Amino acid sequence: MSEQTDSTTAEYWADRWKEGHTGWHRQEVNAYLIKYVHELTAGRPKVRVFVPLCGKSVDMLWLADQGHTVVGVEVARKAIETFFSENNLSFTVEIVKMATDNEPVDKYTCNEKAITIFCCNLFSIAEDDVGGRFDAIWDRGSLSAVAPAFDDNGKRYTKKMRSLLASDGNYMLESHYYEIDRGMRPPACISEELRNKIYGEDFIIRELEINRLEEDPNRSLSFALDLHYHLFKPKEN
Repeated sequence: MSEQTDSTTAEYWADRWKEGHTGWHRQEVNAYLIKYVHELTAGRPKVRVFVPLCGKSVDMLWLADQGHTVVGVEVARKAIETFFSENNLSFTVEIVKMATDNEPVDKYTCNEKAITIFCCNLFSIAEDDVGGRFDAIWDRGSLSAVAPAFDDNGKRYTKKMRSLLASDGNYMLESHYYEIDRGMRPPACISEELRNKIYGEDFIIRELEINRLEEDPNRSLSFALDLHYHLFKPKEN
């Protein structure tokens, strides 16, 4: 099986978590989420925030502590259960059937915080499964994990995000851009051309900031790269 095929499967990511190859995970809350949370939420209190491919991100805990309701989706069960154990949170698990494919999946509900995580493929999630569309989406690395330049992955992904976002909602994306050729290995390189191609039909695109990182042998991604932060607003149908 090819590397590009491997990196788009649930098994690939489950193995990464099992083997501890999770260099993308951060122990601290994303600084740009903190900086731009007002733009993400439009200054509204107690909004519903979707975190695709959430892993064990502490961003979810921070958002919940700000008073928001957080729903994540993650294919790796180990990541979900580690999130709860590392943050001293208890949970209940319910087997639910998804609206689109009727497949049973595990739904983890936190007892102490307004956090729910579905253990399933991202594309299995529909608005009927999560109680309606979200006010906000925080995408830190999810797009970068789905090989958006391969086949129709990118467009399929952005269509899914649009279907989950309310018409007055906001979607904030962290993406990577670099000059070297890494094939299909995540995180994907997202050029301006690719971003406009996959988001332009359904979203108004606003650049927030670029964080330029020089080559650093002590970093998991040691090569020079730019982290781009964008805010998307749905276009009117």
